[in-house]
Formats: sequence, structure tokens, C-alpha cells
Amino acid sequence: MNEVIITRLGRHIVSAWLEDGEFAEFSSEPAEEGSLVGNIYKARVKNIVGNIHGAFVEIDEGRLCFYPLDERRKPGKLKNEEEILIQVKKDGTDKKEPLATENIELTGEYLVLSSDKPFVGISGKIRDKEKKEDLKRFVSAFVTEEYGFIVRTEAENADQDKIGREAASLAERYVQIREKQQYMKPCRLLATNQSFSSRYVFGLSPSRTERIISDDEVILREAEENGYQVRRMDRQDQSIERGYRLSHALEAVFHTRVWLRSGGFLIIERTEAMTVVDVNTGKSIGRGQKEGHIIKINREAARETARQIRLRNLSGIILVDFIDMKEKEEEGRLLSYMQTMLNRDSKKAVAVDMTKLGLMEITRKKIRRPLEKEDFL
Repeated sequence: MNEVIITRLGRHIVSAWLEDGEFAEFSSEPAEEGSLVGNIYKARVKNIVGNIHGAFVEIDEGRLCFYPLDERRKPGKLKNEEEILIQVKKDGTDKKEPLATENIELTGEYLVLSSDKPFVGISGKIRDKEKKEDLKRFVSAFVTEEYGFIVRTEAENADQDKIGREAASLAERYVQIREKQQYMKPCRLLATNQSFSSRYVFGLSPSRTERIISDDEVILREAEENGYQVRRMDRQDQSIERGYRLSHALEAVFHTRVWLRSGGFLIIERTEAMTVVDVNTGKSIGRGQKEGHIIKINREAARETARQIRLRNLSGIILVDFIDMKEKEEEGRLLSYMQTMLNRDSKKAVAVDMTKLGLMEITRKKIRRPLEKEDFL
């Protein structure tokens, strides 16, 4: 059973995803400004920086985004003051500007329209090969030279008529944005891809969500308008804090040390470049063979690491230093087990490999920045 709590804490609106009554993921955005992710702008190029292979583009007066250049947009092919259509892919931080791209994505319940390539991509969470081929053949009919589609997990059990209507609707929105670009002045917001689902509900559709729990009437009304079942909570007698101990759960997210049931523990350290997780045996005392006990601790650590990645909204490169195992085959099994745990994530997360030093490398797609303790003070 999936439930989502949405409330205001400090200067932020916080969403908490509960799976069978346990906190699985958190996200937050500033209550005043909100996230820029998904916003589509007619931007102006302000500064091309060849040595970092990118440019800074202005989306609003004095508001810049970083736009990385690729083979299609080499530094010599872009000019200062040029007007381009961009979409914000990642929010900024204190040290980095928001990240922008010319690949426009429009998200529906079953499909994502993508201007990047005229192709059909299929969600990796759809396992049935025959179903994947059927969906690919059907959606391919809506692809043009300007855009393609990514088939979302929700499409697996949806009627083709609904998928087709959504493809046509997304295509119409894309054409309207392109037309609007022709007459709008630069440094203006043209459209947004921020649906209620993507902003607050981790991309979960109403059919996959038992209910939205909130004490904010604006959010509750928006949830109902989008087809979600809701539960209204008071700010006092029947408060979210009293019923779910949300602040306590969030406080635990910022602890460096995370204890395992076996008596071992994780040390989680974030740096500017990556996150490092160190697995320790701690007070754990194994029964029987030592190697078997180490394997057991590592599997428990893998499960908890995957859980902490979701809870803390960690992204980018994550290195996990597991306890050394004698058998190389066990490293492969551990890598496979970690991927199984990561598959529960709402964002794409991949257990890439084991390095020569015995570290497991994980990557996770970044959309919003990780949770920060000061956001909730």
C-alpha cells in the first residue's frame, strides 16, 4: 500500500512516501519559489565557456542556468545573445546553477514525449518481452522527425486507446510550445512539465496511490482535482506529527551512522563529488563460519544502503565499501542483489560494478538536490 504525506516544515514543502506504513522516500522544495525542474523557457545565451564545454543561459532577468554543449551544439555553433528553447533538468545548489537542456520532455500518465530522438523507449520496469514489443509497435506510429516517446511503467496495463489519446495530447502541447516560442520575447517561461504527480507524489499515479495525507487545503484540493483519494489532517489534535512522527523520521535521515539489525553499521558521508558508504561489522558476532556471516552482513548492508539512498535522495556517484569476501562469485551475487533492491526506487538507480579495490559503484539519476537539515529548521 502506497501513501504520501505532504506538509510544510520550516521553509519547505515536504513529501514522504510510505510503503506499507514505513517511510521509503522523502522530497522537499522551497515553499516560496518551488522547483524549476520541468520548466520550459525561451532563453538567451549570455556566456559561452569553452574550457568547461558549456554555456550560461538567461531564463529570467538575472537568472542563469548552465547549458552543457554536445556534438550537436559545439561552442562554435552557439553564439552569445542567441535565443534558444530550453528545459530545466536539475535544480541548482548554493554552488551550481540549475542545469538546462534543449531536449524537451513532456510527461503524461503513460508516456513521456522527448524531442531528443525520434524513437520509442520502454520503461525497464516492464519485464514482459511480448508486452514491450506490442507497446513499442503501437507507440511507434506516433513518432515524428521532431520527437519520440518513452513508454512509462503505467502503460503496461493500460488500454491502447488511452495511450493513443495521450500521445496525441502530448504532441499537441509540444507543437503549441514551439509556436509560442516564435512570438514570445526571450527570458520568459513558456510552459511547465511539473505535474502534481511529479512535484509531490514521486511520479505515482492515482491508481498506484492509496491516498494523499495532508494538512494543507491547497494541496488537498489539487490532489482531488488530479484524481487522488485524500485524508485531511488537522494541524493540532489530529496532526501529521502526532500520527506519523514525521520530524523524527526526517531527523534520522541526517545521521552519519546507521545501525543494522545484526549489530553492524553504515557510515554515510556526502562530499561535493560523490557519496561514500562504509560497511562495518561493529558489535556483530557471527555464528558458524565467519565467511557466511560476512556475506549475511553485506546483504543486510546492501538492503539498508538502497533504503538510505532513497530516504536521503542521494544521487550521482555512490561508492559502497562492503566487508571483503574471499569468493569473487559472492561479489557478483551481491551486485545483483543490490540492483534488486534499487529497482524499488522511483528514480533510475544502477549498481554498475565492483571496482578493483572492491568498492561497489552505484549511480542514481539526479532531479532534485539531496535533503538538507537546515531546510527544516
